[in-house]
Amino acid sequence: MFKRRLKVEIADTPNKQQTGLMFRNKLGEDDGMLFKFKYPQKLKFWGLNTYIPLSIAFVNKENKISNISYISPFSTKAVLSNTDCNIAIEANYDFFTKNRIKEGDKIDIIKDDNNTFISF
Repeated sequence: MFKRRLKVEIADTPNKQQTGLMFRNKLGEDDGMLFKFKYPQKLKFWGLNTYIPLSIAFVNKENKISNISYISPFSTKAVLSNTDCNIAIEANYDFFTKNRIKEGDKIDIIKDDNNTFISF
């Protein structure tokens, strides 16, 4: 049974992945960004030019959350996936905790005509 849905923008090109949520002053409560990579790999993110605190879930090829980390605004400290992953999901700092989403939880990606959602 899924607990929550997150409406996401898709970062599926190198330029979109490099920019991510940089330069944003706010993020809707149930909004986020989905980073999708062609191959599973160790993923690394940081908060350079990111104005808002974020949490990030790293997702492996089985669509299960490998680990969840936090990204501080303007931080150049890298946060890493624990295992090879091909998806990362950025959301507001407290989204995963507030919704009791944890490591090992499975995700589904749902697309309708105009939007993409992650169900946890």
